[in-house]
Formats: sequence, structure tokens, C-alpha cells
Amino acid sequence: MIKTTTINGKEVRYEFKRSHRRRVSAKIRRDSVIEVKAPLLYRESDMLAFLNQHKRWIFNHLDRLQNSYNQEKKYVSGETHYYLGEKYMLQVREGDKNAVFIEDNSLIINVKSQEHLDNPVFLEHLMNKWYKTQAQKVFSGLLPPILEKFKKHNVSPAKISIRNMRSRWGSCSRRGNISLNLQLIKLNENCIRQVMIHEMCHLVYFNHQAGFYALMEEMMPDWKQWKKELKFL
Repeated sequence: MIKTTTINGKEVRYEFKRSHRRRVSAKIRRDSVIEVKAPLLYRESDMLAFLNQHKRWIFNHLDRLQNSYNQEKKYVSGETHYYLGEKYMLQVREGDKNAVFIEDNSLIINVKSQEHLDNPVFLEHLMNKWYKTQAQKVFSGLLPPILEKFKKHNVSPAKISIRNMRSRWGSCSRRGNISLNLQLIKLNENCIRQVMIHEMCHLVYFNHQAGFYALMEEMMPDWKQWKKELKFL
């Protein structure tokens, strides 16, 4: 059951779960609910005190989640959207053709038909079509030096595709097919490289064994720094 409490004058939602475990743990879900797991005899009053003790961590994560790259959008002027790790203010306006482009630090959606100006489904379609085009260009540009690094391991992907995925930034099949999440185009290039290298490493080590992480370190020594930016999908 989801409940609410007040921390530093701000209302937050939480879900308290008891089980056969030794310690208390907490995580913040994508719906901004704080999920707390605790031992069977742990009192809810102690749990609320635990939340207050960790209020800085809670509000930092809630703020980051609220500003995450993939936050649900309404596609209205003034809304914040991301491209390659940069924030852009959206402008929806009528134009002579349907188009999406960047102009003066704004992300512009030109809509040919006035009836579509307030249609979020249509606007999202235009935006995703533009993101897909940009992703194909950017990913293609980042890929050659990464492929070159893996030549000594005698591996290369059978196929690379760009898809919208709900729970993963990338994937690699046993046949060597790599899929990259379209949403990556909203992150900076180092984050994109990190995912590309991660999936390429799976061509050498299919599972996350020690050799896999040693190869990640070899190919991108600062990969952990950029992986942190991928937390909120």
C-alpha cells in the first residue's frame, strides 16, 4: 500500500514492505514512490525516522528523476526536451511543412496543419522521427573507432539496429545482433559510447563475468562515470 508522509515540509510517497531480511534498504521507483524493505519486526515509525535521516539522498534522487531524460512529455511550448545531453526549450508552431530542428537553443516543431498543433500524439511522432534520423547519424559517427578497438578480439556485430526499448539502453543477442535504445540520443556522446562498448563487450563475453568488466576497463577506463548518467530510464 502506498502512503504519504512529510519530510522537511514536502509530501513524499512511500511503500513499506517487511520480509525475512536482515537490513533496511530503500530505492526510489520511476513513479517517485520510495520503496522501503525491512525485517519483519521493523516498526513503521522507525522506518519514517530512517527516511528523515536520509532526506538529502531522497530529495537528490527525486529531483534527478523529475528531470530525467525520459520523463513523460505533453509536447507543448515551454517544455524541456533533451538532445545529446543538452536541454532545449520546445516551441511548437505552425509552418509551411512538418519539421523538427534546433534554432537559437530551442527545439522547434513546425506543424503544417493547425489542427495538429495541439495533438500530442502527432507531435510525438514527428519528434521521434527526428530523433531517429539524428540517432542514425550520431551513432554511425561514433561507431567506427569503437569497432577498430575490438578488431584485435576478432569480433564485430552481425547487425546494429535502433529501437525504442522500455527497460534497457542496449542489448546483444547470441547471434551478435546489437540493439541500441533510441532514447540514447538524448544523452551525451560519452553515455552513448559507454552503451555501445558495453554491448560490443558482450560479443566477447556474453555474460557479466570478471573478463567482461576487465574488457570494459580496457576499452573505456571511465565507463563507470558515464554509466551513472544512464540510471533513470
